[in-house]
Amino acid sequence: MIKTKNTVVKILRKPRLNKPILIEGLPGMGYVGKLAAEHLLQVLNAEKFAEVLSPHFPHHVMVGAGGTLRPLRNELYWARLDGKDIIIWAGDVQPVSTEGHYELVERVLDVTEKLGVTQIFTIGGYATGKYSTTRPKVIGIGDSKLLEKIRKRGVLIKEGRGPIIGAAGLLLGLGQLRGIRGTCLLGETHGIVVDHRAAQAVLEVLADILEVKLDMRNLGRRAKKTEEVIERVRREIELRGRKARQREEEEAWYIR
Repeated sequence: MIKTKNTVVKILRKPRLNKPILIEGLPGMGYVGKLAAEHLLQVLNAEKFAEVLSPHFPHHVMVGAGGTLRPLRNELYWARLDGKDIIIWAGDVQPVSTEGHYELVERVLDVTEKLGVTQIFTIGGYATGKYSTTRPKVIGIGDSKLLEKIRKRGVLIKEGRGPIIGAAGLLLGLGQLRGIRGTCLLGETHGIVVDHRAAQAVLEVLADILEVKLDMRNLGRRAKKTEEVIERVRREIELRGRKARQREEEEAWYIR
């Protein structure tokens, strides 16, 4: 029986890995990280080896088919990609408190460090508040040596101040204290629409950095649907704008 007064990592099986790379993709802006992680799980046939339960997750459960339910959780998977061992951190939610984020990230680092993780990539969305049909740009933040490597691949390097909120940033910061280098890759997104396009853009950059090949066909099809949604929203905004201007012109004429 698992008690959840604290964050608990339940190990289902312990994989033997050779200097694995940790990739984090939890829900956030545009669900970019979550979509990217779920795509990796699918195309790599990743195997789950741990579940994470925490009292710092939101106070509800997940309801599935037939009215079944389960607690909210995060999960750790492993897979092999072109000879490289990969650990993928995915999940339903992130913690709702600062304390919870620190506790969760430390517990995951405890497990993955023991498995020999030498490098971390976190994935998320960079909210612009704008709808665009162009290919989302990818922005990088993190270890200076890794940034030099990804700059050559067309990734924009974010400069100046400003936080990276949630596990995507905290994992890099706490990992750095343990001597583990890491980089955060953010795909430009409006921030509200579930954005498969941004997830695809980030994964393409990640595959390039790792010098591996990823099957993007399924994500590409979903990205096209995202483009259709964005285009409909853009047209609706333009239509509302024209109607508003028309009303203003009519009111101005009436007043004169």
